[in-house]
Amino acid sequence: MSKKTSTTSIITSPIHDELRSFSKSMVNEFHRTKEQVNTLKHVAGKRVKESSSKIVNETGKPQYQTDNIPLLVKDASNPSAIITTNNSDAVNLSNQKISLSDEALLYLVHLAGHPKNVFLYILYYLLNEETLEFRTDSLVKHYYEEFCRVTGYKVSSSAMKDAIKKLGEMRLIINVARNRYMMNPIVLGFKNNVIRNRAFTLYVNKLAEKKLVVKDYLLPQIDLLKK
Repeated sequence: MSKKTSTTSIITSPIHDELRSFSKSMVNEFHRTKEQVNTLKHVAGKRVKESSSKIVNETGKPQYQTDNIPLLVKDASNPSAIITTNNSDAVNLSNQKISLSDEALLYLVHLAGHPKNVFLYILYYLLNEETLEFRTDSLVKHYYEEFCRVTGYKVSSSAMKDAIKKLGEMRLIINVARNRYMMNPIVLGFKNNVIRNRAFTLYVNKLAEKKLVVKDYLLPQIDLLKK
């Protein structure tokens, strides 16, 4: 008895494969960043400074995971039918599980172009939900340009820098150190009020530390968003 030839085929797209590959590379390399550590030791009665480096996790998330999801297949004998199968495929995840708040819609509806794309890039790949911080160094810029290439979006060498500046003007983010920013928690969704209150306290304390007026910086500026 001859085997029956399958009439189904997996629905796939080259851009999906490229984005999965990009996500794996982004997650793996971005998490491995060196942090300089200085310690003082007493040697022969003298204090000596020793420098070393350690690997730190930027987002606080696991380095890289795969997930199993049902595949969509197309039945060749019935082209209009899409079937969800029990088969699974390994998908590269960004490892971020961040959601948006209800208030976010009020502000993000006015975003467009690279400011919008950089905001999404931050959420998917960069943001540490515990500290609300993310970095914007040359590695991050390199990956953003690669992200745009993979998704087919035109990008210039200054695109990310200009977008970060715009997001800062909108007060969706604030600068906290060289190449490091903090996300305004008003646009983020949190699992419960305890986590939410902790995030807002962290942000308000940072505003106070930088001598910024809380009421002016806690709410993003819609007038600026519309420009």
